[in-house]
Amino acid sequence: MLHFESLVQQLSMQNGWPMAMRPDGGYRMELPTEYGRTQVVEITGGHDPDGRPLAYIWSVITDTSRMQDPYQLLRINADLPYGAVALSDPHVILIETQLMESADPDEVARAIFYVGKYADELEKQVHGHFDQS
Repeated sequence: MLHFESLVQQLSMQNGWPMAMRPDGGYRMELPTEYGRTQVVEITGGHDPDGRPLAYIWSVITDTSRMQDPYQLLRINADLPYGAVALSDPHVILIETQLMESADPDEVARAIFYVGKYADELEKQVHGHFDQS
């Protein structure tokens, strides 16, 4: 099993993603997504119902007041290869979970990258080209 903290630090260094600690013990990374844009991806620890350690990988897309059609969120979920759109009041987020006991560093790096990439694309749909990160 990979140790959560060492895995996140390793991925930050390997990929050049600036990282900061969150007050709750999680991590915040800022990923470049396209020229002139970045997306903040949060990584927090937790456990599944059986007590096995999880990494929650998530990014804020917008606040809930900007979403006029809740069914649009369900339609978006149908096409996402990584993550799922969810409501975490007061935000709409893109979230992915990774079971840590079977975590592969490349798989976790891809999940972090694609959560950031897709959250930024969805943010751009809501806010235009003004980067919210």
